[in-house]
Amino acid sequence: MSQTTKIAITKVAIIGAGIAGLSCASALQNAGFNVTLFEKSRGPSGRLSTRVTPQLQCDHGAQYFTARDPLFLAEVERWLKAGVAALWQPNLQVYDGQHFSAKDSDQTLKTSRYVGYPKNNAPAKWLADSLNIQTESTVIGINKQSQQWQINTKEYGLNAENFDAIVLAIPAPQAAVLIKNVASSAYEMSASVVMQPCFALMLHLSQTIPCEFDGLFINNGPLSWIARDSAKPGRLNQANAGTETWVLHATSQWSKAHINDEKDTVAQLMLAEFTHIIHRSNAASQAIKIQSQQLHGWLYADCEQYLDSVFHYDNANKIGLCGDWLNGGKVQGAWLSGLKLAQHLLAQHLIDEL
Repeated sequence: MSQTTKIAITKVAIIGAGIAGLSCASALQNAGFNVTLFEKSRGPSGRLSTRVTPQLQCDHGAQYFTARDPLFLAEVERWLKAGVAALWQPNLQVYDGQHFSAKDSDQTLKTSRYVGYPKNNAPAKWLADSLNIQTESTVIGINKQSQQWQINTKEYGLNAENFDAIVLAIPAPQAAVLIKNVASSAYEMSASVVMQPCFALMLHLSQTIPCEFDGLFINNGPLSWIARDSAKPGRLNQANAGTETWVLHATSQWSKAHINDEKDTVAQLMLAEFTHIIHRSNAASQAIKIQSQQLHGWLYADCEQYLDSVFHYDNANKIGLCGDWLNGGKVQGAWLSGLKLAQHLLAQHLIDEL
């Protein structure tokens, strides 16, 4: 009679420590695989990023996340119990360029929105605590040597370890650059995806704005979203009486049109539109007083058309792809993409033992 067992000797390199890479790494490591993540930034998080300065703390990437899939619901429950996520119940409205209205879907679907606690990168940092991550390691090349993958980083050169498989948990255009010289279906898939930019402007105000919304979906003009970031649970500026932090996201079309403009020009245009909207809401007629501001440009914020493949794995070359761009966008899509790729890798390494 045969029984099934897992081989726990596989070494896997994962490039990118956003939520997809962390999800994939966690599942593989829990199954006994030896996993190393390479992250170009100072810490993990990807789109669940938070900008922190002496004057400002602001979530400038994904604003919140929802959970509908049972697997991700269970994961979010783990985050809640660990104290790294919290329910956010904002007053949300929609602005069409003329009128403000309640967001209907909230009334009909009763959508639960969650945020990281006390900032959006908290779940990513919590997952990363148990993983082997090399931060500030920008992967500039990968090479196959004797059936194993070599990793070359800008900061440290050729990595001492080689890997049996490699996972690219990064935006599609970045993945395509790394594997352009590999005859792989993974290159064809990643090269086919067109991703779009988004400017995010973070504002620390020396006043409170008495508007009725904490978040506003905007269907007309250069901005797509504005939110009172300091209204989220546990945020830094809640303790600073009389101040607020707001985040503004531009539309992908407007961001693309202004991608080569001076940063000051972009910030001024976004601030002018924010001021116009706030005044239209009858929340304030006085000038908005800014203590500090930061502009961030997301080059690969979303896709013109998201794929629905969930993940991709080239078994011949041992190259995997995961990320929200493969699974409809959003935090849930990214987490599930990484998990499903890990489960596929585990299934590939099952053997029958007599």
